[in-house]
Amino acid sequence: MDMYILAKRFSIITLFAAIFAVTFSAVVVHNGGGGAQSHFGASYTCLERNGTFCAPSVH
Repeated sequence: MDMYILAKRFSIITLFAAIFAVTFSAVVVHNGGGGAQSHFGASYTCLERNGTFCAPSVH
């Protein structure tokens, strides 16, 4: 009976984690696309807001 309770709790926690991940990724995609971005330590500035990529900033 203890394994049933643990499996049920694990399923509920996993479900909440999946809902959070999908919601968080939707917020990031919706709010992204402008300003400075960092990718593996490199600083990028988006020159084209409507473009699909960001050009590296020149400092």
